[in-house]
Amino acid sequence: DVTKVNNEIADKLENITLPSGCRYDMSGESETIKDTFSDLFLMLALAIVFIYLVMVAQFQSFLFPFIVMFTIPLAFTGGFWAPFITGTPVSVITLIGLVVLVGIVVNNGIVFVDYANQLIACGMPTRAALIKTGKDRLRPILMTALTTIIALLGMAFDTSMGSEMLKPIAITTIGGMLYSTLLTLVFIPVMYSILRKDKKKAE
Repeated sequence: DVTKVNNEIADKLENITLPSGCRYDMSGESETIKDTFSDLFLMLALAIVFIYLVMVAQFQSFLFPFIVMFTIPLAFTGGFWAPFITGTPVSVITLIGLVVLVGIVVNNGIVFVDYANQLIACGMPTRAALIKTGKDRLRPILMTALTTIIALLGMAFDTSMGSEMLKPIAITTIGGMLYSTLLTLVFIPVMYSILRKDKKKAE
C-alpha cells in the first residue's frame, strides 16, 4: 500500500528539523498518485455538472434534475463504506468506481421522477402520484440495480492474477448501487414532495 507507506514517511519527516535553506519533497509514485487524485476529482465534478445539464434538457426544468441529483450523495456513501467493510484500500481505482457510479445511480431517480411527473400532469395529487410511482416503478428500479450488481459480482470476487487492479471498481460500484437503490425509494419521494410543494407556493 504505497499511500500508507508514504503517509508514515511524511509523519516521520515532519519531526525532523531541517537546516536553514533545506526542504524535502515526496516525489516519484507519491507525486503521481497525488496528481492523479486531483485529475479524478476534476473528472468527478465535470461528470456531475454534465449529467445535471443533460437532465435539465430532458426535463425542461432545473428543479427535477436537482431532485434526481440527491441520489449521488447516497451512492457515494455506499461507495465509501463498501471498501471499508471489505478491507479494500481506497485508491485511484476506487475513485474511478465513484465516477462510474455518478452515471449509473441517476437512472433510478430519473425513472422515478419522470413517472411521477406524468401522473401529476394527468391530474393526480402529488402524494397519490408518489405512492403509485413507488409501487409501479419498484420492479424496474430493482431490475436496473440488480442487473448492474450481478454483472459486477464476478469482478468483485475474482481471485485471478491481476484482479486487484479492477476489484475496487466493482466493490465501490456494488456498494453504491445497493445503498442508493434502497434509499432512493424513500429519499427521492420525500425531496420531491418538499420541493414541489415549495414550488407551488412560490407560484
